[in-house]
Amino acid sequence: MACVNHPDREAAALCVTCGDELCEECRQVGPDGKSYCAEHLPQAVGDSEMPPRAAPAAGPAPAESAPGVELPPRGEQEAATGIPGESTGLAAAGYFAGMLPPISFILPIIPLISADMKRSAFMRYHAFNGLFWGLAVVVGLLVLQFVLAISGLLGIPGILIWPLRLLRAVWWVVALVMSIVFAVKASTKQPVRIPLISDLADSQAR
Repeated sequence: MACVNHPDREAAALCVTCGDELCEECRQVGPDGKSYCAEHLPQAVGDSEMPPRAAPAAGPAPAESAPGVELPPRGEQEAATGIPGESTGLAAAGYFAGMLPPISFILPIIPLISADMKRSAFMRYHAFNGLFWGLAVVVGLLVLQFVLAISGLLGIPGILIWPLRLLRAVWWVVALVMSIVFAVKASTKQPVRIPLISDLADSQAR
């Protein structure tokens, strides 16, 4: 699971009050030794004696019942938190948005319109990251194609145009290789950071 405040970071604990996933930076330890988010951190030992949370209608008890508990393995963690719709496969597929446009842009859009998936910070981050990466790939190809078309209209000799054609082919191959790398990282929940693009994805995923 991803941290609710930092979608590109692994969650390390759950807030015992609201159940939010927290990375090590966001996790706060209360006077009772339990994990809290900053909003629900008790100020004194007496404040930490909160009424017990209602048990879920179905499924196992939340993992935060023990003081200072760390998150269980991912499969058990998803069952404990009850957050549906997180799919590493679909998160990875979104990075191929620019390979077969416009059809391929459906891949990163699905998590943004799915009621279950868009509640996951992990899915929102990778959906926007893949969407903006695909747009960057397509814009690069369109710019090169436009320059080639103008060169043809101006009657520039083919021997002077072939470097642009080579550059267009190289751009597509490099984009494909990078898309594969990003997809593998997303499927294994490793951080995927693309200069400028990931900063924009961060702002949209919050």
